[in-house]
Amino acid sequence: MSFLNTFYQAKEAVKQLGNGTAYRKPEASAPLSDVAREKIEQDLMPMLEPLEQFRLEKLDSKKQRKKWFFLIGWLLYGPTLAFDITMLIGGEPTFITLFVLGAWAAWIFYPEIQYKRHYKQKLIPILVGAFGDYDYQSKGCIDVDAVKGFDIVPSYSSKSSEDHIQGEVDGVKFEFCELKLLRRRSNNKGNITLHQGGALIITMPFLFTGHTVVDTDHGKLGNFISGLSSKSRIPLENPVFEDRYEVFGDDPHYARYLLSPALMERIIGLDDLFRARAKGSGIRCEFRDDKALFMLSYFGDLLNVGDIEVSAYDLDKMPLLEQELAMIVGIIEQLKFDSLAARNVARARFADA
Repeated sequence: MSFLNTFYQAKEAVKQLGNGTAYRKPEASAPLSDVAREKIEQDLMPMLEPLEQFRLEKLDSKKQRKKWFFLIGWLLYGPTLAFDITMLIGGEPTFITLFVLGAWAAWIFYPEIQYKRHYKQKLIPILVGAFGDYDYQSKGCIDVDAVKGFDIVPSYSSKSSEDHIQGEVDGVKFEFCELKLLRRRSNNKGNITLHQGGALIITMPFLFTGHTVVDTDHGKLGNFISGLSSKSRIPLENPVFEDRYEVFGDDPHYARYLLSPALMERIIGLDDLFRARAKGSGIRCEFRDDKALFMLSYFGDLLNVGDIEVSAYDLDKMPLLEQELAMIVGIIEQLKFDSLAARNVARARFADA
């Protein structure tokens, strides 16, 4: 299944390159709600003056470095370019010029990297906290071990993560992070990317009495190869949902209770949002025990922070997560309040009868 997911992500990447969406900036966030704007202005404004000064210093440093590159850079890349051309004519091409230009580029853009790191460290925790009682850690990760046995979690050899957000909504805990899962090639030459994007775990105050998986529709052959066909395929009545996803589970009746029309619309909405904001390529989810796991594949950076060319005072240019968090909260509320808890109790009583 991990091979199919990697292949599907590669196909989506090629598709985005072909239609030009890979080169476009993510769509802008919707306007801030009045409550969020008030909290941000109250908590954030005192911090913006030193941040703006830091931005101006780093912007000036970047401009100065670009100036020096155009003034004296040719003293380095000129001789290396002549050497590379000479070697190319002699039939032994070298690429020293590329390394020299790469080093120059790293030196020029380093002040911008410093600003983005500083911005994320100082402001993102406040921005995330503006939308609820949520905690942010730049290098945190979800509890992958808690869902390691889930069908949609591939067998990986290494992982990396960032931008961990966790919180609680009406007694339901959730955590999200940007996650990359890798597997070492059998010949030990490089890694295969199994998942790149976001991962969301929702821990419910009750157990899902059935095991349900929502996977990308890979076609009949792809679905068979994925191994999920060993479970019962469960048809649903939403044509848009059916066109995008395949649903498998061990209890068709429970799966239809779980994937109510409202919840299916929220899953489609979350998928669409990440496609627009972060160059998303699909969503997969699994409901098992007391956990709901969502694996969101995307190629962009959801928290693309701190444009050094934009004033720190410009609230509308901040990497605001209000819509993404609202979608997550909506799914939590749907799972909890759409009579799901009552259905679990009723089904358990029916099974005991």
